[in-house]
Amino acid sequence: MPSRRLRLAMLAAMPWPAAKASSIRVSNLTKALLEEDPDLEILLVSYAGEPVPAWPRLTCRRIDGFDADKRRYYAWGNKLRADFGLLRALLAERRRVDLLYAHTYEGLALGLAFKALTLSRAPLCADLHGPFVPELVHTGMIPDRRPFTAAAGAIEAAMLAATAHVFASNDGLAEALAARLGPERVSVLFDYVDLALFDSGRVDPVRLAELSARYKPAGRRLLAYVGMFKDYQGVDHLVRAFAAIAGRHPELHLLLVGDGPCRSLYERLAAEAGVADRLLLPGLVPHRDVVHWLQLADMLVSPRVDNAITRCGFVSQMPEYMAAGRPIVATPVSGCAHLLRDGAGILVAPNDDAALAAGLERALALSAEERAAMIAKARANVEAFTWRRGIVPAAARLRALAGRVIAEPAGVGAAGAEP
Repeated sequence: MPSRRLRLAMLAAMPWPAAKASSIRVSNLTKALLEEDPDLEILLVSYAGEPVPAWPRLTCRRIDGFDADKRRYYAWGNKLRADFGLLRALLAERRRVDLLYAHTYEGLALGLAFKALTLSRAPLCADLHGPFVPELVHTGMIPDRRPFTAAAGAIEAAMLAATAHVFASNDGLAEALAARLGPERVSVLFDYVDLALFDSGRVDPVRLAELSARYKPAGRRLLAYVGMFKDYQGVDHLVRAFAAIAGRHPELHLLLVGDGPCRSLYERLAAEAGVADRLLLPGLVPHRDVVHWLQLADMLVSPRVDNAITRCGFVSQMPEYMAAGRPIVATPVSGCAHLLRDGAGILVAPNDDAALAAGLERALALSAEERAAMIAKARANVEAFTWRRGIVPAAARLRALAGRVIAEPAGVGAAGAEP
């Protein structure tokens, strides 16, 4: 008798879909798993976001009531209300769960609560994107004082001990976790790219013309950053570096596509440096529209700083930059040194305004031949960095973890008893 389909519950304590790196990862991972494994069903439990795509074998349970405003996003009350809703939705679907896949430590905590309440034998996997304690401190959810950080560290250790397998979104985090859990319980699952989304054939000429008319009149050139406005992204360094070279390049404008808590800082820095009139801030854009903004740019920049968070992070927009066919200037942190190897981009020292300004000048001085060679190398590197390739070992690992459960008759295994 053939085994039935694997029923995977994907738990995402975030708005989905949304123009946010973690939410985009959920979308890409879900799509890649469904395409790789035709005998997989996914139940995706998340906060309500944008309209849901219609994908075969995907069922969504989305929770209303979460306030995604950046001023309230990480407030304890806001999060707890939404997370209790996620847990209730997951409990209502307990008979459909063979395997749990939890995004972030927050999702992992909810997965552990589900297992405790249902006595489920479903293996629990975690998809982790950064270090636990530093991120709690960074988002203001706990004070940076030893009693709090020690307690959070102990909670993290207990959660990880109860996890069957961890998928880390970058090699720095994977190495740190493997040292604690053993390499057999940790895999790297990067933020790969779907090259089809950034193919030139997907560019809507009407939309591109509309953006060009508004943001790039004749003679203007754009340095662009696309991503969230958080302090570890280093965009403050980019604003200062741009100001340092702006006088020598009157045609240049700085385009920052995104939003976040540091927006007012960037505006203030630009005003203090006298370049406020050359700073363009269109706000958040849907992920499907990112290809047009990348095409609009003349150069793409990732100025991420070097700190405890970024050493265990990944610049999720970098593969999209590389697929866009534009020169790239970046700091060599969060995976960029590997992606931009062999001349695929210009790497500069992190946390250094002068080094970044020099890197921007180097990119602006590239000859047509040098520019074409750099773009070609970036494209070659990113073509080996796709979800189609990267998902294969992850899907196999999930199948192996769930092998015992899906061999049981339908109705047994999820909650440990017949319905």
